[in-house]
Amino acid sequence: MARFYTQGSIETTMKKSALLLCAVLLLGVAAANAEDAKITGYMFGDYYAVLAADEAEGKLPEKRNAFQFRRIYLSYEKSLTEDFSVRYRLEAKDAGFGNGTKMEPFVKHGYLKWKGALGSTDLYIGLSGTPTWAIAEKVWGYRSIAKTVLDWNTIGSSADLGAAFKGKSGKIGYHVMVGNGPGQGPEDDHGKKLYGSFSFRASERLVLEVYGDFNMKPADQNELTLKAFAGLQGEGLNAGVEVFSQTNKEAAADSDVTISGVSAFASLPLSESLKGFGRVDAVSTDATDLLLIAGVDHMPAKGVHLMPNLVVALPDGLDPNIQGRLTFYYKF
Repeated sequence: MARFYTQGSIETTMKKSALLLCAVLLLGVAAANAEDAKITGYMFGDYYAVLAADEAEGKLPEKRNAFQFRRIYLSYEKSLTEDFSVRYRLEAKDAGFGNGTKMEPFVKHGYLKWKGALGSTDLYIGLSGTPTWAIAEKVWGYRSIAKTVLDWNTIGSSADLGAAFKGKSGKIGYHVMVGNGPGQGPEDDHGKKLYGSFSFRASERLVLEVYGDFNMKPADQNELTLKAFAGLQGEGLNAGVEVFSQTNKEAAADSDVTISGVSAFASLPLSESLKGFGRVDAVSTDATDLLLIAGVDHMPAKGVHLMPNLVVALPDGLDPNIQGRLTFYYKF
């Protein structure tokens, strides 16, 4: 029986083939240049069960369970000279319950780094990480369990295509950037997005950060995001508090739309191979939604984590969404 392919299916097949070829070339190049290059990566996912949900949320079954990969990273890094290096990173993830689409990798990072381009300041050119939640995510330490509050609520993007300067002077750290704005997607308007993060290492364990970004949008519907963060990191108790506000000018009926929120989290060693962690988020526009997370982190080997946890979303006006999960995380 003959098969007929549409233009769209041909383009999709070519796209998948090109990404697979990139991954194969990545491994081949690294193997050929093992002395100056390295491949790293990590994977995390879950077996999850939805214990309760609101029928108004959509067409998905109210109660469902599945195994899933929520992130797969494959990174290639190589030093070109003493001052120049490159990173190429692919990411893939599960398309979601009931979606017949297979996991497809996309380019997460692709940049050239110039170490010491301006004294102690490094220059990044290409698709690199933004400062939007970089510090908070590092202190939180459990991206494998959940995104930080800004990421969870789609307040910005973890990477953008542009140019960034990053460095530190004494106890002051800084990360400023100009990018297209849509993250890994292509530019879709004439405006650009400006980012700025300034942190202060108050002590060996305590870090304070102020952050802001300004996204130039068409029809003067510009977005302004402001954030403050305080985090405690090191041996023993890790904890953090993050407060943010984003205003989208004239986004609805010539009126500004503002979303604001706060997140507080902590983790504490319970034994040599066991930690407990928890988090509470409150985010509001016209109403306030809550998010509660709690669990334990068992580390049977270095780089391997098994983490039973409970995620409870309490959207205003809807029934709770409760998920029980066994999350696995390993890196290489």
